[in-house]
Amino acid sequence: MYRIALLLITCTLLSAGCLSPNPPAANERLELVTPADEISIFGGQATYMGLIGQETPEIPVNYSLGHVVIQPGNATSPHRLIGSVELVYLLSGEAEIRCDNETVRAGEGATVLLPEGVLQSIAAAGDTELHYITVIQPPFTDAVEVSGDALAALDTATDGVPIVVSDPRDGIEWDSGSGAVVYTLMNPILMRDIPIGYSLAYAELLPGGYLGYDRLNGSSDLIYVISGELEITTPDGEAVRVPAGSAAYIPPDQMKESRNTGTSVTTALSFVDPAWTAEKTALWE
Repeated sequence: MYRIALLLITCTLLSAGCLSPNPPAANERLELVTPADEISIFGGQATYMGLIGQETPEIPVNYSLGHVVIQPGNATSPHRLIGSVELVYLLSGEAEIRCDNETVRAGEGATVLLPEGVLQSIAAAGDTELHYITVIQPPFTDAVEVSGDALAALDTATDGVPIVVSDPRDGIEWDSGSGAVVYTLMNPILMRDIPIGYSLAYAELLPGGYLGYDRLNGSSDLIYVISGELEITTPDGEAVRVPAGSAAYIPPDQMKESRNTGTSVTTALSFVDPAWTAEKTALWE
């Protein structure tokens, strides 16, 4: 089924004139994004290292993104994000995630989407540290978070339901045939009732594996490396090496290739904003 889907996408790109043997020269620069210094949040119950948001005003995306760490037995305070949706991708550990009247138990590799305005909290449920990526859209500001005594004064009643992908391999699979497999986890265009404007995919690249040159017309791509390392290059030879825990920002309309130059499997997350579609994707062989 996935091979048929890939063939249909390729045919669409050919008919649109998007597939060519000769990649054009790059016209914008890649940017390596490293975590900011760790700060304490939720009264010392967790720590946060920002990658995208107030730390990076020069990167024009419509979300904020960071790495949260919670010690065993700790939890974020119950709170609501007014007007914003939060996506959580679990890097390691076990989490107990409250979303209004539901509680989700999730482990490494799970993706959980929390609708706008729900009463939520995240606890480290296991015996080890909980690490996760948090993505908030529109971007987080202090004004959107309501917690503590302010919750009682907020005249809001919600009954939100979390959207859960328990394992990245449960996503829509695409095998590149070049040692890389991509799984779409969240996409508001391809999937129903996904209340975000970006799309999220998970990629696994074997040593030497690569995703060939592609360009996203009108959309940026933020590639966060979970494990291993990734080298992203442009046709004119510009290259960014991305270690685990960091990301690369690729501006809209920028041609790129992504390759695992290490000796172990590389895993990564790709955030395309606005969301990925076949029609906006140009591939070069």
